[in-house]
Amino acid sequence: MPICTQCGFRNVEGARFCGNCGAPVSAVTIPNPQVSANPTCKICDRGTLNSKSVFRMSGPVAAIGFILLVPSILGMLFSALMFLVVNSRAGSGSGTSGSESTHPVQSAFDANFRRSCAHSANQKNLEAGYHASEQLIEQYCECALSTFKETSSETMAAQTCLQRSRDGTLGQVGQDVDALYSSPTVTPSSDRTGTDLFRVVSSGFAISLGIASFVGGLLGWLLVMKKRVLQCDVCGAVVNAS
Repeated sequence: MPICTQCGFRNVEGARFCGNCGAPVSAVTIPNPQVSANPTCKICDRGTLNSKSVFRMSGPVAAIGFILLVPSILGMLFSALMFLVVNSRAGSGSGTSGSESTHPVQSAFDANFRRSCAHSANQKNLEAGYHASEQLIEQYCECALSTFKETSSETMAAQTCLQRSRDGTLGQVGQDVDALYSSPTVTPSSDRTGTDLFRVVSSGFAISLGIASFVGGLLGWLLVMKKRVLQCDVCGAVVNAS
């Protein structure tokens, strides 16, 4: 921008004469101010301000943040691993029970009734000096069980099935029913109760641990966050970079 050497008036670009006093305009121009990459410190007016990263909080608070952050990360990893292991075992357990569901199952009442009936029939046959086959005893007990469920009378069930046994009209039993007399009682609901309870409690603990670890990790991360500041290389004054 041309300036007048007589009055110092700033003229527009290309002006040959001063717009204030009319004197010829000198070719001297005012250089544009150079902006330094590092601004000068306004406190000491000697040093330059250099950018650096510092913790937002004080040193002890940042140390507490690291103490919270490291265990929180480990806690989240452990909770995730525990959750996966518990549910994978529960899945394999349910798969096993699914494969075992092909075998006959019976309630505790039915198992006790069959066991008591078979034992009583064997005892009566031994006392009478008569040997009955296991298949015949199972046919009799199945008849007694179904009749008892219909009439709720053990006497009626015994008389009815004894008469059928004499008449040879007892129903045939299959291999699945035969397995009920030779295998232990299977109660799916009670078997699953303990497994399901363990899975629910363990999963809940894993989720709670994960949430607590996440909250602790978030708090620790906030305490160790850094910010950009400008620090004077002469007097050490620190100002915000913004």
